[in-house]
Amino acid sequence: MPFPYIFTFYSYKGGVGRSLAVLNVAYTLASRGRHVLILDLDLEAPGLSGFLHRNGELEPSQGARPQDVLSLLDAGIQAIRKGTSPEDLPPVSHFLRSIQPGKLAALEPKLGKVGRLDVIGADQEREYFRRQSELQIKDLSQDELVTLSRLLHGYFKRQRFPFRPLGVEESEQPISTAYDYVLVDSRTGITEIGGLCVGPLADRLVVVTGLNDQNVNGTAVFLKEVGIEPRPRLAGAKLWDDADPLTSTVIEAPSLGPKPTIVVASPVPAGEVLYKRERMKELERVLGVVPLALPYHPQMALMESIFVRDYREEYLASEYERLTDRVMGQVGDEARQLFPASMKILSTKGVSEALGPALRLAAASPEMGMALLSEVAESVNDSTAVSDLRRLFTAMVRNVGTKPEVLNNWGNALSDQAKTKSRPEADRLFTEAGQKYSEALRLKPNEPEVLSNWGVALKDQAKTMSGPEADRLFAEAGQKFSEAMHLKPYDPDLLN
Repeated sequence: MPFPYIFTFYSYKGGVGRSLAVLNVAYTLASRGRHVLILDLDLEAPGLSGFLHRNGELEPSQGARPQDVLSLLDAGIQAIRKGTSPEDLPPVSHFLRSIQPGKLAALEPKLGKVGRLDVIGADQEREYFRRQSELQIKDLSQDELVTLSRLLHGYFKRQRFPFRPLGVEESEQPISTAYDYVLVDSRTGITEIGGLCVGPLADRLVVVTGLNDQNVNGTAVFLKEVGIEPRPRLAGAKLWDDADPLTSTVIEAPSLGPKPTIVVASPVPAGEVLYKRERMKELERVLGVVPLALPYHPQMALMESIFVRDYREEYLASEYERLTDRVMGQVGDEARQLFPASMKILSTKGVSEALGPALRLAAASPEMGMALLSEVAESVNDSTAVSDLRRLFTAMVRNVGTKPEVLNNWGNALSDQAKTKSRPEADRLFTEAGQKYSEALRLKPNEPEVLSNWGVALKDQAKTMSGPEADRLFAEAGQKFSEAMHLKPYDPDLLN
């Protein structure tokens, strides 16, 4: 699918935890192996940028300090006035700061690699508010504002960065990679910058609202103003885009539309059960869908926090995880969507095509991911690309409980590959297979199946040679067979 997908987080009023929702969803996505770019467009009160700066989340600048969100917007305004296109803007690397790797280490997924997390924020040490007041957003006509929103949408869609996923070694060139998600923190109210954020720039909306009348009715006015229907989209309605899983049965609740929109109530108090229930029902009545609920937590009133990293045991962390599930579900990227989709791709297109979605699933849901990767591994044959084998088994081998078995299967796959190659490539693959068998035996000594497979690989390699080198390999193969038979005598599989 054409990642990245751009989600704008909007609230009619401030103080509802919108920026914290952006941050916690972003860190959760990174913990599931997704690459995320945060865009702080709350220009008059860039609290998200301030939080990241105060808490030392951002990597220090290397060399010249990057430009910031105001620089990007100014470049976009100049581009639309000159009639230029997104590719004429400087690359996104000119404007961003990355989250420090150490801040993401605790979020490393079990079967994947933590995603990249970058931020285009406000540099408040560079006369920010003077530059913000001079920005010409308010001088744009409505048509120009729409054009700028559309230009930025195309700009973020085309951005790439070098990345080495699991299975790509340091000696190899990194892969040019797109972001998976761009999360936009929008200005509150009905303003020019709010219009920019929720217009063509956004593929999807997450609307955060409090439960009081001012929030509920103001949010309803906003939705009507931008053309979002106050009723859920029904099965059979026109899809918004190719990733719009409107008819999927795994999405927990329908969204508004036509631009898919999630409604979030925040913060929902813990007490006052009857009155809280009444206000939630009123919100549902006015907006037309059952909202997700982010409960009030005292920590929110005292200190902004990355709950999904620093307080994972707290109930609010699980609710941010649930919101992230809904965000991913809006573009077919949620675990319960990826599993059947990947199985279908595997059965119709084979290992190479199924591997990408299978690895996405593994990073997000280790249990489901391991089951799917095992299915993919069962379909591996001697025509499977070596690079695909490395990506597949590098992910699977991170599952400690099955690591010896995975290493054994990896060795078998490499040995099968080697038999289809000529020297010296065949020798390299046979040697790599031997390394996998050796590592499997180190973790689980005296395993007859591994010894037998290693012997078969050595025998097959010996058949490609002659003279003393072939004799040496045949002798080594015999030793492996002998050890295997000593550990498990009369096993017909080993005899074969």
